[in-house]
Amino acid sequence: MLLTGWYFGQFALTALWSLALYTSWHLFNTLRLYVWLKNPAAEPPKSLGLWADLFNQVCSLEQRNRKQKKRYRRMIRDFRNVTNAFPDATLIIDRNASLSWFNQAAGDLLELKMESDIGRPVGNLLHNPEFRNWISSEIKEAGKLEILAPGKQNTWLEISSISIHKGRRLIIFRDVSDIRNLDQVRKDFVTNVSHELRTPLTVMRGYLEILQDRPEEELKSPLGRMHTQAVQMQSMLDDLLELSHLQDVDTERGLESVDVAAILLQLREQAEDISRGRHELRFEVDPKLGLTGVRSDLESAFRNLIVNALKYTPEGGRISVTWTDSGHGPTLTVTDTGIGIPQREIPRLTERFYRVGSDRGRESGGTGLGLAIVKHVLSAHNAQLEIKSDYGAGSQFTCRFPR
Repeated sequence: MLLTGWYFGQFALTALWSLALYTSWHLFNTLRLYVWLKNPAAEPPKSLGLWADLFNQVCSLEQRNRKQKKRYRRMIRDFRNVTNAFPDATLIIDRNASLSWFNQAAGDLLELKMESDIGRPVGNLLHNPEFRNWISSEIKEAGKLEILAPGKQNTWLEISSISIHKGRRLIIFRDVSDIRNLDQVRKDFVTNVSHELRTPLTVMRGYLEILQDRPEEELKSPLGRMHTQAVQMQSMLDDLLELSHLQDVDTERGLESVDVAAILLQLREQAEDISRGRHELRFEVDPKLGLTGVRSDLESAFRNLIVNALKYTPEGGRISVTWTDSGHGPTLTVTDTGIGIPQREIPRLTERFYRVGSDRGRESGGTGLGLAIVKHVLSAHNAQLEIKSDYGAGSQFTCRFPR
């Protein structure tokens, strides 16, 4: 075009038109690039020369960017899955002690919500002065803190802090209720066993001293009491050994088909020997209804429930044992017309060595371990124990097994 313009003597005008066309070409491709960048999912524009290379380069960058975003999204998803699988409640706070992130366990435990609690001071999320002072202390990693979980009376949390980056910290809440309970059980064990063994040993020692100065015809009564105390000591030791055995044995390795009707028939004979006609015994048993479990453990749990009913039911009372399918699964129910249990005592009945009135329990020969054994056996068989009772109106113990 320039040559044509020079040939006709219109070089300047031709150059101007050429520049205008060149500029228009670039503006047109620039507009196409702008439109495409607003919708990168569309096909890239087709062009020539420099613009073709430019479109191809932008298209390659966009593809790499998409792959990078997918990789980042996958990494974030995997991170959330991993952190949500943590059994411990975990959250991240910034240098101002404001909440930046938390996992699912923390959300469930502390009742946190992403849309409303992110950015709030973490000290305000737990209404606990000890935690607020601990989180704002200058020595951030000096030690750990134990507090009660908000809104839960028997759940203890151990809180620790880890510095991660630029003043941000990872706060971990670990449930240490079992550890504290085990420590309390250990203390109760030492205290109760010491007390329980001291009493019968004192009685036996006293009567032994009497025996040294008394004729044989006067030995019947003290010897009888010595025998009673010795039997109670032996019962306690037997229960301790049984409970220890239950905790050490892997229940799943001993699973078998259990004929519950045969067990209850045997236990009925034992109950009749213990009662000796002093109680009315009723057994309603479905002979076709069985269980999959550990026979010896189930027999021990059922025996403890029936023997307890005999111990705490006065002469002339009635004890009923039923084994049926409740519609939700096999169910064993032991009902008595005994002395009953105060409502305030029921939540603690399955604790080791706990007895409703230690003197009454000692007179009946109880060890405080029977219901602890029952609870442990049922828990190992994925079953639940329900207790209903009113003081002076009898009790009902129900074992509900899964179908």
